Amino acid sequence: MLRSRFIVISTHILGWLICISLPWLFNGHTGNSQLLAFALCIVLSVLIEIIHHRWEASNNALHAEASKTRAELSFLKSQLHPHFFFNTLNNIYSLAVSGHEHTARHILKLSNMMRYATDTHHDFVLLQQEIACLHDYIDLQQLRLPGSTQVHFSVSGNPGFKYIAPLLLLPFLENAFRHGVSAMQTTAIHIHLSTTTDHIRFYCSNRLFSHPEDDSTTDALLLTRQRLQQLYPDKYQLTISNKNSEYAVRLEICI
Repeated sequence: MLRSRFIVISTHILGWLICISLPWLFNGHTGNSQLLAFALCIVLSVLIEIIHHRWEASNNALHAEASKTRAELSFLKSQLHPHFFFNTLNNIYSLAVSGHEHTARHILKLSNMMRYATDTHHDFVLLQQEIACLHDYIDLQQLRLPGSTQVHFSVSGNPGFKYIAPLLLLPFLENAFRHGVSAMQTTAIHIHLSTTTDHIRFYCSNRLFSHPEDDSTTDALLLTRQRLQQLYPDKYQLTISNKNSEYAVRLEICI
């Protein structure tokens, strides 16, 4: 703030010096010339202030938007922690008590997810990091799934050095595992992510056994829509359908 004000004041002084010097530069020492120079000083000062205020307003708006985006990402993280991490810890504890050979591997997956969810402070991360998070999430969720539920996750294309907003796809998986699992009926959750040179496409479908009204996953999905609008304005298409208890999400992002 002080630096920008110093620049404005310096610009004012430089403009005044130039305007005052004009009559002497053009050999005009009359009162009219001096009056014109004075008027130019005033006009120049007004223009400098208008430009400065517009720049400050634009800069403040950008900071406010960035703060809002960070707050929404923090909210997503807070939603993930209580509903997932503690349940997973209980599942891993059960594995440890029974001496399961994959206990250490699942602890590492949980550690990776916690690090990704808590240490990510950037607007965008490598797509491969988001895919790794989805893999870990699915593997950890399968600790609690009944044998009647199958999960099919596939990735096609080359993620390469493509970037995506962190934790953008995870709410869709959370929603599928929360409402698409039944201990009584055979069901499947289908997840597919594909990439091309300039697009990321995500698909997730599941049978709907419970309705997500007034649910934390609903809040997360609404927040995901807002994040998409902020980070990918006019560059995404999100379609969510619910027909005959078949819930499907289709997301396409132009990168």
